[in-house]
Amino acid sequence: MKSNFVKPSKSFIRMAGLLAILSTAFQPGAVAEENPKTDAADYVAGEIVVSSTRTDEKLKNIPRKVEVITSKDIEALNPADATELLKKTAAVDVIEYPGLLSGVSMRGFKPNYGSYYSAQYVAYLLDGRPLGTNNLSTVDMNMIDHVEVIKGPSSALYGSNGMAGTINFITKKSQGPIKGKVSAGYGSFGTYEGSATIGGSINDRMDFDLGVRYFNETEDYKFGKNTLIANPSSELLPDKNAKGNNTMENTAYSTNSESLRLGYRLSDNFRIDVRGSVFNAPSVHTAGDIFGSSSPGVKDVFRKTADLTLSGSVGNHSIKFLPYWSENESRNLKTDTSGETYAYYNGRNKEYGFQLQDAIKLGEHRLTAGIDYNTATYQTGRQSAPGVSIAPYSPDGKTANLGVFAESSLKLMGGKLVVTPGVRYDMTSFNMLETPLLSGVDTTKEHDSFFSPSLAFQYTFVPGLKTHASIGKAFVSPTALQKAGEYLDSYGYLWRGNSDLKPETSRTWDVGLTWSDEKHGLKADVTYYDTAWDDFITSKYVVDTTSYYTYVNAASAKLRGIEFEVGYDFGSRVDYHYSLRCFASYTHLFEATETDTTGETPMTFVRNGLGSFGVEYDDFKFFSARLSARYLGSVYQTNYYTSYRPTLKDGVLEFDPSLVIDATVGFALNRQNRIDLTVQNLLDENYAEKDGYPMPGRSYNVRYTVAF
Repeated sequence: MKSNFVKPSKSFIRMAGLLAILSTAFQPGAVAEENPKTDAADYVAGEIVVSSTRTDEKLKNIPRKVEVITSKDIEALNPADATELLKKTAAVDVIEYPGLLSGVSMRGFKPNYGSYYSAQYVAYLLDGRPLGTNNLSTVDMNMIDHVEVIKGPSSALYGSNGMAGTINFITKKSQGPIKGKVSAGYGSFGTYEGSATIGGSINDRMDFDLGVRYFNETEDYKFGKNTLIANPSSELLPDKNAKGNNTMENTAYSTNSESLRLGYRLSDNFRIDVRGSVFNAPSVHTAGDIFGSSSPGVKDVFRKTADLTLSGSVGNHSIKFLPYWSENESRNLKTDTSGETYAYYNGRNKEYGFQLQDAIKLGEHRLTAGIDYNTATYQTGRQSAPGVSIAPYSPDGKTANLGVFAESSLKLMGGKLVVTPGVRYDMTSFNMLETPLLSGVDTTKEHDSFFSPSLAFQYTFVPGLKTHASIGKAFVSPTALQKAGEYLDSYGYLWRGNSDLKPETSRTWDVGLTWSDEKHGLKADVTYYDTAWDDFITSKYVVDTTSYYTYVNAASAKLRGIEFEVGYDFGSRVDYHYSLRCFASYTHLFEATETDTTGETPMTFVRNGLGSFGVEYDDFKFFSARLSARYLGSVYQTNYYTSYRPTLKDGVLEFDPSLVIDATVGFALNRQNRIDLTVQNLLDENYAEKDGYPMPGRSYNVRYTVAF
């Protein structure tokens, strides 16, 4: 078959060359100790600090359900993107299509597969500001230090989208001696990959982080042949495609990314950090479904982002100003009879804004308040032939939001009781934009506002044992096309925005019990949650003096579940002469039902159970290993393939659970050189996160890393 190899960008080559030179320049002159020994003081990082409350705070003082994916996890797994990392580490449901498209489901909320026209129920953040994309497959983990997964409503801090929770990607901010690493790997399906990072202090005022990554899967992947914990019908989960083999055709792709951060200390109290990154995925092959009802294709995916952070302290004030910008573009490609390739459809999302906040320390208490401003514009275009533009399906749209928030952290009873009340008020404007080749676009601007209160508390009975609880409201704003104006689409149908349309809203409360001992690697938590989800937005055809399509609030849902998390490091018993950590998490939905005018039905695309568990070992000398499993519970999905299923004709079908096991072993030759072998889907499970699109079966990868 034709290779999907894509030549790396010139900037990628230049930075890779620079890193190769630096890897030599900063190589220590002394011979490294062959068998370095790590003791407890080296291994135990101490109290974990997270920024999920928009300021740095010790994890033990945050009265919410927070999971932290550490830098050690990221280094051990070496994930290609955020999708792969979250699948293997977090108690969230990641739904992925072949061809760089994925989204996340939390606590029973429906996932978004990267669409800007569909509601997004999980807020994606980068260093606390909007990530700028709904597609987690475009988030490179090469320059990410750790990830904070916050369960429950977060609109009181971050505004729209955070009904289910928040995922905050925290970038590397290296200081001190300059260090780095370079790695190269090869694996199944003709996969080549390479990455390099370097960072540290240039002098006593300036520091930096620089990273590049290249990934190329040159062959179509094969899906699995086994089902470990279920016996699904071949109509639900075929073991062969329409051509009679288990190859998922047209799934090869290539990506490259570059990222740079420069930091400068302005004074003893203030510093500035400038960050930019580029993600390129040209000629991504997109698979049709396994039944052959949809055609394969090719697309380009590009992403650019930049931000500036000015932070510092004056007296008891900690101030941060963060302007940001991002642009995402996806182009679906065709090739005409002359061999010329053109974009028959393209979508571009531009987003920019700023955050301004002040965290005021009042004794043991803290008050954080600030202003957020965000503008997002989504544009589409179509071509019928190279250079021949035609009317897009819908007009361009724009939303602008101004949010004012405040949250306090009150430490009472000598710190045993922590209370965090919070409020936020968002004011949003919506309007369609004049769009080339599309007539009759009404650009009238509409406005809306929403008030988001929240309250959380925790009480520590004895050191390490606490109870936590929270309650909050959250919302997801409609899109500009749903709220404002009217237009004739490319088929001649009239669409009208509904000025009375309300945001989708939720009210969630949870309560839990946590036992933790960071020194001994122990954490156990059980949390129960209950959500009332109202005002689903859906389209409606109206027959009046003029017939038209519009949008209405038409349904509600009830979500109830329980989350378990436990982890323990047996190495703590021997003062960490080695580490042997066992971990497990499981989420079970007691109820996930949707109610509309037709009655009550099970929620689709939401799993009734989701779990991950495993064990990892590190002797701190030569050998490390990790074995982990991901449990995907049963799920209801819309049956789009009734004509391909002889007996299963119902509009909604229940799909069986599956179990995916991964393994990694690593060998340290010395302090600088390391070899890792990874086997993904070890037992060759045949499973699909989305009906009709089976995921890769067993695959192997070997990676060589040089640290300097």
